[in-house]
Amino acid sequence: MVKYIHCEKCKKVINTEPWIGEVHTYNGLCPSCVEIEQEEPLGDEKLEIESEKQMIEDITNIEHTEKIMEVDESTQSSQIEIEKKILSNLEQRVNDVLSGGGSIDVLIKEIKLGLVDKARDRIEKTFQSFDVNKIDAQKTVDYVEKTFEYLSEYKDYMDNVIIKIRTKPKMNVKTAIEKVYKDIMSEIPKGVAKDVIDNKKTMLKIVNGKALKWYSIHSDTNDVMDITKKMVLHPFNEIQKKLSTLPFYSPK
Repeated sequence: MVKYIHCEKCKKVINTEPWIGEVHTYNGLCPSCVEIEQEEPLGDEKLEIESEKQMIEDITNIEHTEKIMEVDESTQSSQIEIEKKILSNLEQRVNDVLSGGGSIDVLIKEIKLGLVDKARDRIEKTFQSFDVNKIDAQKTVDYVEKTFEYLSEYKDYMDNVIIKIRTKPKMNVKTAIEKVYKDIMSEIPKGVAKDVIDNKKTMLKIVNGKALKWYSIHSDTNDVMDITKKMVLHPFNEIQKKLSTLPFYSPK
């Protein structure tokens, strides 16, 4: 994109420079008009020229503002499409991680920076402070951020469940969940600060509870590995479902 600098008198382009969008300004004079301007007009003629220059400047400022607004709207539109794409591709990204194609922690960070932080900003811009819908939108984002607190630990927990099942293929998922809980609880080191132990136990109870809850939802699935896959996908599907209810991400 280019900024065109025109001669303010004859309107001929006298210079260009890189710019956001296409902008036309009328500043300065070309060499030909400089010679003509050597004899400065006086009286009413001067006032008329000054008035014309001011009018041109006002029009230019309006055009410039309109161009900037168009560029800004275009940028905003482009950005929200990126966010929608992250949201729609969320399940595929989790599947990539499950296939060894990335880190769950990196994915969580992508969701936070690419969606949740952006969503909070959009809520402030979309809703008036007195709008009751603003509270519901904020609760939606709060839910997602709350999920982040245990998501990485839950994935590690489910990895251990899958290892248990692969080691003993006849073991059912619920039994594997309970065994992993007991194993991790017994492995918590005793010689550390009490608050550290308490935090580990609290987190372990949370992820164990989530695993049992989501197992009960998907337990009618025939294949054991399909059950565990659905259990890992479950919180991410919930994130996708929740964020999709926000007006700027919901399908039109």
